[in-house]
Amino acid sequence: MADNDLVPLDGGDIQPFSPSPPLQELQPLAPSPDTWGNNLTNPERDQYQYQPSVTLFGADLPPGTTKHQVDAILGDLARVFQSDFQTLGYPQKLISAATYFIRENATKKPHPVTQKHNFDLHGQDDWLGTAFANHLVGCPGTNREKQQFLTACIQWLAKANAKLNPQQVAVSQMPRTASNSTEAILNSLSDADYNAVVKINEQALARTMQVLQQRWGEYTYQQNIQIAQDYLNSLPAIEQRHFDQFSTGWIHMRNTVELILAMFDSATGGHNIPQDGAGIAREIAQIEALMRTPATRRAYLNDPQLQARYRTLLDLKR
Repeated sequence: MADNDLVPLDGGDIQPFSPSPPLQELQPLAPSPDTWGNNLTNPERDQYQYQPSVTLFGADLPPGTTKHQVDAILGDLARVFQSDFQTLGYPQKLISAATYFIRENATKKPHPVTQKHNFDLHGQDDWLGTAFANHLVGCPGTNREKQQFLTACIQWLAKANAKLNPQQVAVSQMPRTASNSTEAILNSLSDADYNAVVKINEQALARTMQVLQQRWGEYTYQQNIQIAQDYLNSLPAIEQRHFDQFSTGWIHMRNTVELILAMFDSATGGHNIPQDGAGIAREIAQIEALMRTPATRRAYLNDPQLQARYRTLLDLKR
């Protein structure tokens, strides 16, 4: 990044702001637990205890936090974000796209998101980071401009989170500086070569998605890709870096069919899938017994890897 690097403002930090009220000062609006018995009737207590939790960027907020308080926090964040990124010289269309995304997604609970982009998320490729990068794909601007903007957003959000909650573990410092990282390689390219590499990877990802859709089916391939992505994200950083490189023809490894299949097989135990009809039938029966038994059905429903293995066994049975 050159003209609009994320230069810390006000002596090394983003502009100071005070959420109204500050997130760290939010307190339950109902009486404290030791006074419930004296102040709440049983129905009131039950209603309070079963209020749905409120989340911000995937993290649970203190009990009793109201939507009004969260809206106030998001309003403060949006105003500071707008001011900071205008000062840094980023295009208004990208700034508006980001504030819209924050407003629409900040309070959503974590959920599976399928990657549809080729941006570098600097290790922040959880559901929210992936969803934001997907959102930027359709925004105006070149891929390089959007990558620079995305990197700046990740850095800004790390500082914003630290201000909102000093107790929270800070997002890992970015960007990576390893000389052989894909980011360093891309930054060494001319604009024309950079755009050519991005185009190559967009086409490679489209081909990969098509191959996997044909292999796994229209209604299953996205779930399986997410399982592969989640497994890759769970690997130690040193192993993840091994897959952060270009293969033949400037195609990033993460955009290849081979890597996604390898991650999927690792996640679902593909190395020990039965190869004979009797073995396949026996394991299908075992999994279906889990599905039918009330005591174990919830465990099955909460295990996407086991569900994917079951689908694989059914495909082999056919």
